[in-house]
Amino acid sequence: MTTRLTDVVVVGDGPAGCALAHGCARRGVDHVLVGTGLPWTATYGCWVDELEPAAGDLGSVADLFAVTMSELAIVTDRRQILSRSYGVLDNDAVRDRLLADVDHQWARVERVEAAGSGYQVALADGSTIQCRLVIDATGWPSGLVPPGRIEVPAWQTAIGVVLPAPPPGDLGTPTLMDFRPVRAGGATRESTIGPAGVATFAYSVPVQDGWLVEETVLAARPAVEPISLLARLAARLGRHPDSLLGDAVRSEYVRIPMGASIASPSVAVPFGAAAGYIHPATGFSVGASLRAVPRVADAIASAIDAGPKAAVDRDAVWEAVWPTAMRRTRVFHDMGLNMLLRLDAEGQSEFFSTFFDLPTERWSAFLRIDAVPADIASVMAEVFRTSSWSLRRRLAGGNPAALARLLRP
Repeated sequence: MTTRLTDVVVVGDGPAGCALAHGCARRGVDHVLVGTGLPWTATYGCWVDELEPAAGDLGSVADLFAVTMSELAIVTDRRQILSRSYGVLDNDAVRDRLLADVDHQWARVERVEAAGSGYQVALADGSTIQCRLVIDATGWPSGLVPPGRIEVPAWQTAIGVVLPAPPPGDLGTPTLMDFRPVRAGGATRESTIGPAGVATFAYSVPVQDGWLVEETVLAARPAVEPISLLARLAARLGRHPDSLLGDAVRSEYVRIPMGASIASPSVAVPFGAAAGYIHPATGFSVGASLRAVPRVADAIASAIDAGPKAAVDRDAVWEAVWPTAMRRTRVFHDMGLNMLLRLDAEGQSEFFSTFFDLPTERWSAFLRIDAVPADIASVMAEVFRTSSWSLRRRLAGGNPAALARLLRP
């Protein structure tokens, strides 16, 4: 059995883990990234400007994307155009760039345990790594925390197909959300196609290998199985499900936990989705993880330098992962999730129509987990104030007084 010595072990080689290991390498931190070595197969989209704060670590932001689009549509009872650049990451290019300077070892982690003043990472091949700090970037649920009952407030699910060419009609242009009811044959109500009473929208964007169209449940409790959305997606595209799947370059099945609690450090300090970086009201996390790298990597480097060969101050690293202001912002985002769970298809459509009527800089803030808490409260209050009375009642739920107190400037 061989034993390796290092300062930091990052477990998990998805975007969050690779980016943080890359950040450690840039700061001269002795590190090892441990992961499966498998390619990234998910489609990762984000707003282009969200990555600009991490440009020092990631390099040219423009080069991170396989496809970018200068605007996206929102379709409710009307069509709104969002003039903000959005992109789909070039998974292979981003991964290759991040791994270029990273000391990595492709292996499965059996366990992580305290060992003296540090930690021991045991690998499936029988070897071990001794280190002073372990970062858990294994995603959600964590691959390092013992399995147990996991409480998740809601789930975002979707089924998508990548077509060789843009679909005909409006979905052949980049679309973030299309809430229009699906009608097929003589049907006049969306609930007659696919799962009854489930609010969904279409997401449609160009990707590296074609054009992705997804039918998405923003948030539901319990989870709606992705396969149950196939009939609605096919009807939206005017296709038979079998024909649609037959023509697809590939398909995607999405399950994202919405509102899972912020993870606390155990033997490892969580980062990325493992730490709870999934936005409770949108399901996005990769942009937030990449943007956090400079802050967290700086904290790791400082903690390592503070006491050579001594135990690392994990609290200082954890405070960089989840600063106090971000934890306060999370309270508002969790509140937003609870509001969305109270809305049916018509309510969600009206909500996002009102939300995206705000100036870009206002709604953009709400979509970031690291936005200033007061800005989030202000956006929520403005959406509430400008909504119809019917929507206000549903947003307030059974406790409008508590809502008013929380959103009070």
